[in-house]
Amino acid sequence: MQTLNCVIIDDEPIARDILKDYILRDDRLLLLRDYSNASDALREFSKLKPHLIFLDIKMPKISGFEMLRSLPQHPQVIFTTAYREYAVESFDLNAADYLLKPFAFERFLQAVNKACMLITPAISTDPVFPAEEQPAAKDFFVKSSGKFIRIHTDDIFYIEALKEYVRIYTVSGNLVVYQTMQNLEERLPRDYFFRIHRSYIVNLQQVQAIEGNMALVYGTQLPISRYSKEEFINRVAKNKLL
Repeated sequence: MQTLNCVIIDDEPIARDILKDYILRDDRLLLLRDYSNASDALREFSKLKPHLIFLDIKMPKISGFEMLRSLPQHPQVIFTTAYREYAVESFDLNAADYLLKPFAFERFLQAVNKACMLITPAISTDPVFPAEEQPAAKDFFVKSSGKFIRIHTDDIFYIEALKEYVRIYTVSGNLVVYQTMQNLEERLPRDYFFRIHRSYIVNLQQVQAIEGNMALVYGTQLPISRYSKEEFINRVAKNKLL
């Protein structure tokens, strides 16, 4: 399952809080930042490179429409607004969906499903935010506790997201590293590692058991996203299921 990085741009604190809660409940999404205005978002836009924007329309100084029109290219957008009259204009800007406030979680999921169908096939060839092509190494160095440490991928049990950091569980111990899950996911060998949840990447060779929506790795129960469970089981049990 490809995790989709997203941002919220909305001048209403309550609206941002509702979206944060909804995003947290959807394992496909990872919230990078939330903004109360489009000006701040534009300053960091090229650095964050989100796949999806949840964007209010009527905001001070710069509206959601004005923000998008200022960009030569933009990622998928789900508009979130209290005004019905902008729906036609929003789809002229190729919006994935138009959520009319207040909207329920079920309606939010419908919009995200549409966005996922548009985003996922294009991620690897996206001309706006191209992925870095990096060979999958069997070992790499990380900076932890002020020193560089070599990690062999075979020694990794699993990796846990900790906001701006990750914790890597290895044969030699646990390391907290300033790194993103997405970057690690792209650089680890795909044949041996799988992101079972937005907060966990596991070494497929270290999976001891799967029961329900939980995987046992290194004696620890880890949650499996319902969106990745089928693929995960197929990857783990490939040519080994009796």
